[in-house]
Amino acid sequence: MPRLRHIVVIAISAVAISITLAGCGGDSTAATPTSTGNEQVSLALDWYPNADHAGIETAIVGGIAARDHVQIDTSVPSDPTTNLTQAAAGKKDLVITYAPELLIARAKGIPVKAVGAVVPVPLNSIIARSDSGITTPKDLEGKTVGIAGVPSDTALLDTVVRSAGGDPSKVQTKVVGYSLAPALAAGKVDAIIGGYWNIEVLGLRAKGVPVTVFRLEDYGAPTYDELVLAAGEDTIRDHPEAIRRALAAIAKGTTTAQGDPAAAKAALITANPDIAKGLLAAELAATLPVLVAHGKPLGMNAAQWDALAQWMKAKGLLTTEVSGSAAVDTTLLPEASQ
Repeated sequence: MPRLRHIVVIAISAVAISITLAGCGGDSTAATPTSTGNEQVSLALDWYPNADHAGIETAIVGGIAARDHVQIDTSVPSDPTTNLTQAAAGKKDLVITYAPELLIARAKGIPVKAVGAVVPVPLNSIIARSDSGITTPKDLEGKTVGIAGVPSDTALLDTVVRSAGGDPSKVQTKVVGYSLAPALAAGKVDAIIGGYWNIEVLGLRAKGVPVTVFRLEDYGAPTYDELVLAAGEDTIRDHPEAIRRALAAIAKGTTTAQGDPAAAKAALITANPDIAKGLLAAELAATLPVLVAHGKPLGMNAAQWDALAQWMKAKGLLTTEVSGSAAVDTTLLPEASQ
């Protein structure tokens, strides 16, 4: 599964978006009560249902959402780069996006906020071939690292290599687009940045590729919420009860999935019959333990968002000052998660 966050960076950074125009045309899918009295909430995923979505699908398929009187209708957008503009325009009540991309969007004036963290730790990582003699990020000196080709690749790589005492100028990069794992498996590069340690690493090892993983937050990069639920500011203001119910259900689904991986697996297969079932149990074993930070399912840390915004500004990923803490709204989360 290629990471989509890079695509979102390109789309938001390249286009100055008019929210007035974005709100015109098409049918709105704003939260509305159903005939049964349940709230109906539309949710655009970032990709087809996978281990990262265990809490969401467990809430829906397992009946938790229905018991919380909310109908969560998920969809996989044909163009995930539109998620944030869809949320800002009120065309989707909730969307899944990434913390860095939400900050970039807000720098462009797009009125969206994060309302809950689906995956509260970075999944992005540097994945290196063990047979290339790489045991620390410093060993990337003189090696070739496959990247998708956007500024965040080099900014993160620079930070990690420097933190390990290396010289980033001695690291060669090669743009391989979104064929990151195949390029590494074929030996076209010595390492990649952009693969998920809970997904791509398992797939590579299953194919017999010897790999070593460097998690970004262990080497100087700021920790951040890899996947977040975001909503337009108008939706937060106009439909708080619908969003509150959806978040409560997903929070319960997340803790249920952690306690019952078999139920989470069954829910994901129901939601996505084409999912790669052979690795799903291993992916869930890697993913489920990190879905809740500090005992708060969907919880977010405002200070952590401020630190991320400051790092992005220092690295040139943000061209204007953006408040990280102002980009999150925890008021609609269950009280225990606030």
